[in-house]
Amino acid sequence: MNPLLTVGILLQTAVTDADKFNQYLILGYAVMGGIALVYIISLAFRQRNIHQDIQLLQNLLQEDEENEG
Repeated sequence: MNPLLTVGILLQTAVTDADKFNQYLILGYAVMGGIALVYIISLAFRQRNIHQDIQLLQNLLQEDEENEG
């Protein structure tokens, strides 16, 4: 059986109040949104670092070509 389905069934049987279930649902979306935000920020930093590395390598290559020529 799917673990997420099992957790969902347990939550539905354990929580009889619909408002409390909605609170858990909202909390779950908030947690997943936070995780997604952290991941997107991480990707942005990685992209910036890669761009800086490419610029550095291009500068080194250009200096090397100037020294040879």
